[in-house]
Formats: sequence, structure tokens, C-alpha cells
Amino acid sequence: MNVVVIGAGAAGLAATYALRKAGVDVTTFESRNEAGGRAYCYEKNGFIFDTGAQFMAKVCTTQLRLCREMGMEDQVFSFGLKTSHWRDGKIYTMPTAGDLRKFLKELPELFQFRGMPLRVYPQMARLGFQMFKRYMNVDVSTMNPECLLDLGDMSVADFTLQYGGKEALDWVMAPMVGGLTLGEPEEVSIPHIIGLMGLYEGLLLLRRGIGSLPAALYEHCKASIKLKTPVKKVVIENGAVRGVETAEGFVAADHVICATTASKALGLMPDLPDGIRKPLETVKYSTTVHVMLALKKRMLPKGVYIMTMPRSAGSFMPALNDCSEKSPCVAPPGTGLSHCCTYGRRAREMQTLPDGKIVDMTIEELGRFVPIRSEDVLMTEVVRWDEAICLEAPGEFPAMYCLKRNHLRDVKGLHLAGEYMYLISCVEGALRSGEDAAAAVLASRQ
Repeated sequence: MNVVVIGAGAAGLAATYALRKAGVDVTTFESRNEAGGRAYCYEKNGFIFDTGAQFMAKVCTTQLRLCREMGMEDQVFSFGLKTSHWRDGKIYTMPTAGDLRKFLKELPELFQFRGMPLRVYPQMARLGFQMFKRYMNVDVSTMNPECLLDLGDMSVADFTLQYGGKEALDWVMAPMVGGLTLGEPEEVSIPHIIGLMGLYEGLLLLRRGIGSLPAALYEHCKASIKLKTPVKKVVIENGAVRGVETAEGFVAADHVICATTASKALGLMPDLPDGIRKPLETVKYSTTVHVMLALKKRMLPKGVYIMTMPRSAGSFMPALNDCSEKSPCVAPPGTGLSHCCTYGRRAREMQTLPDGKIVDMTIEELGRFVPIRSEDVLMTEVVRWDEAICLEAPGEFPAMYCLKRNHLRDVKGLHLAGEYMYLISCVEGALRSGEDAAAAVLASRQ
């Protein structure tokens, strides 16, 4: 049995690793120069740059198991997410997040917090109650909770305005959605954010960045992976896959695991049956220009990882952070490392600008909120993602749920993998989807 995997991001690497463990002949094609996809990280001049994903959580059982299998268990540690909020030129520190029980214990401290208008608090109390009530019925371990299907067509903005209010949307939900998805609350469905509440069961990090896990998977599988080899088309005949077309020619395959974004999958397979094509068309992604600034000193107060701003501040970034807070391995002692991600409409506009212009705009924008000058910057890295994070837009969850239940095998030998296959858009979902696809391939041998 010959198997082709398209894409060596988290989903493709997980599928390749699982198939190789089972002794299956697998070839993985990756168009980029490196594996890891949107979870890729690299080291430069003592700084570790996570170009995409940043965190995992205690509920991310697939990542934790793979860390053990890769001999990386000692690299995993808990992270108390100390946050702050900007208001009228001042930074107000909030209670530590990252553990839901601890956060609830710190609620009295939260009510003494003065970083938001007073009207936000009763609105968030009502909204938080409604979200928590729905979350209590979610089995986060499945990452595909049926109990939220009735909310699948509702955006975060609509849900917030119905149960909270405009201030809650501006000061809390819009910055939260922007930070988690790089999208606007009108673009993201409320089940996505309710599902992401599972992260607060306990945030985890890897000492050398989340991208160190995909890097380890690549090292185990690189004999099967061809970098800089894009697939042009998946060949489907009479309702079954026959192989793929690459620049090197046709490669026959009994099974093809398409581990790309949904939109790229549609481009590779334009003639998919409606049961697969239409759900894939509902999948939307945020766009970002990810600017990483290595700094001579920290940008935020010691102990604080992130600072959010209200949407009314009009920034093209949903938040500011200092990744040197995450781990002593991330940046040399005494320095800072800020990840500045653009989002929404402005992110799409900035995609075409040269790196230098983007860096200048970013430093100028940061200066609105924190003291920073160009001479404080040691080094800059700019990464563009035209498809950054799956938004789980209104309508996508129900459509993908229907695909998984009724149409996943409409094309014989074709398997889909990617974080969009799960409710929660994260590395965990991508890894699970890759393993699911590999398991379907292995089941066909029986």
C-alpha cells in the first residue's frame, strides 16, 4: 500500500509519523523549505522565534503523548498567564490566568481591577455565566462537542451583544478574539471561543517553543519527507484517488492524506463531490503579518506576558506581549522578545508592504502604548501568513460536523487533515486530525 501525504505541517507530520510507526510506505510532499507549517520555530542569535502557534494546555493529550514519544517530556512546563490591560495611557495588571480554578479564586482581585470601565463588569458577569453554562456540557477531550451545534451560526459579536453588551465586546471579547484567532468577533463563531475555554484548565509550554515538537517529528520522519516539492493536483478518477501530480511527475498512491488548509485542498481538488466541497468552502482563515522584535530590554513590566487594548483604541494589533516571559530559553537574560501580530482588515492591507515599512509602522504603533524607540530593537523578523488561524466562522462548525459524519469517505482513498477538522483551531486539533487520517488508512488494510 502506497500513501501520499500533502503538507508537512503539524497534521501532515502526525500522519507521517503514525504511518511510519505502522510500517506503511509513505511519501510526504511539502512545498516550503522547512517542515512545521504554522507551528514552525527557529533560533537566531540566542532568540527563539515561534512564527505561529505559541501554547498548548493540559487538555492537549496528543501533544503531551507525542512529547513523551519524542523524549521531550522534561521540556513541558506549566505557565501562569499574567495579563494586563491598557487604559488611558496606563497599564493595569490583571489576575493570573492559565488555571480556571485559580482564576476563580482571584475573582475578588478582578473586581478591584480598574483597567476597564465599570459597565464592563456586570456585562461580563452575565456573558461569562452564559458561556460557562454552555462550557460545562463540553467534552473538551473530543474537541468536537455536539452540545454547541445550536450556536454554530452565531458570531462572538452577536452572542456578546445579546448576553453582555457593547462595552464587554469592545474591552474584553474583541481583544480576546483578536489575540486567539487574529480575527474580528463578527468573523468568529461563539462555539470556537467556548471550546477554547478548555485552555484555561491549565496552560503549558515547551521550553524551546511549541515548534520544537514538529521539529522533533520531522527528524523522526525526514526520510519520508520531500521539502520544496509542491503538489499540483490530486488525481481522482471514478470516485477514487489515483495519486498526485508534482513537478517531478505523477506519483501513484492508494491513499492520499491532504494535510493542507481547506482552501488549498479545494485548489488541489476542484472537482470534489458537494458533500466535501461545500463544507470546505465554509472554512475561513485570518490573515496576519507577524513582526517579531528582539529587544535590548523588556517592553512590559516584569512578570506580565501580554497587554490587551480595547478595540476602540483602533490599533492594528489586538495585543502586545513579551515572549521572554515564557521561558529563559526564549531570549538571552535581560532582553525582551515581542511578537506583534496584525489582524483584521489592516493585516490584509499590510501584506503587500515591504518588511522595513512594516517594522517602522509596528514600532510607531507600539509607541502609542509603551515606551519604545527604534534603537531599543536588536533584531527584527517578519513572517507573513495569508492563512494564519482557522476562524471557525459562523456556519463552519455545523457544516464540518456534517462532513465528518456523512461524507468523509465519499472519495475512496482520500483523507482530510488539518485543524479545521476540529472545533478548536490549534496545534492539538491539527495533530489529532493527522492521526485520525492515518488511522483510517490503517483500518483499510483490515
